[in-house]
Amino acid sequence: MTQHSLAIIVGLAILNGMFSPALIAVFALHPVWYPALLPVMLPLMFLLSSLIVATLTLMIGGVPAALYERVTRRERAAMSGHIWLAAVLVLTLPALPNIIRALGG
Repeated sequence: MTQHSLAIIVGLAILNGMFSPALIAVFALHPVWYPALLPVMLPLMFLLSSLIVATLTLMIGGVPAALYERVTRRERAAMSGHIWLAAVLVLTLPALPNIIRALGG
């Protein structure tokens, strides 16, 4: 896997973190994960919610690639990077209408 495809994977995860419909659920569950000691600041909670969704996108998208490496017993196979990219792309598809709306389309 090249650095370019890794940058695309991270970029897609960031887009998903900002525009995913799951962002609403993570934001609504902020009493579960947001520390009670910190003051309630909506911009910070939105930022952290977005970061949680983006991180989960990267982690869940990497599972099929890891399973592929495990089944084929290859480490750092180029195909696993493509599988990871495809999985993150599929996870980002529900955010596509929100991305298009944000672009003014």
